[in-house]
Amino acid sequence: MARSYGLVGNYSLVASATLPVMNIIGTTAVRSKIYDIIMGSDAVADNAAKFVFQRCTTAGTPAGAFTAVAIDPGDPAAVTTCGIALFSAGPTLTANAFALQWAQNQRATFRWVAAPSKELVIPATAANGLALMSTVVTAGYNAVWAIEFEE
Repeated sequence: MARSYGLVGNYSLVASATLPVMNIIGTTAVRSKIYDIIMGSDAVADNAAKFVFQRCTTAGTPAGAFTAVAIDPGDPAAVTTCGIALFSAGPTLTANAFALQWAQNQRATFRWVAAPSKELVIPATAANGLALMSTVVTAGYNAVWAIEFEE
């Protein structure tokens, strides 16, 4: 049975970017699968943004790392790694390889839950993963998210 992990984070977006908001990077040991995404904002402004999960083949250089929390506290630590912006060097993005895209108003909450066996899969290949990109931001946007994945 797969082990499940959660990550939470937030980041203030000021403009459309070519660097990720965050990324999730797999290893050769597991095929990580994102199955639940919740994103919203704790600000009251009326701004819009467009987000995509884009495939990447390197991790880039994030400003910091997330430690995924095991949903079942009896599970071992995750081997999947997660980085957060500001990235000083972006990952190598795979052109036109968008696993999921959505538009969102800052006053709304977005939730995506995978249909059974339709998760966003990260291959069991070193340094491959998914980068969360903000491709359009109309004004300052404070993104707050919770992502759950399994290994």
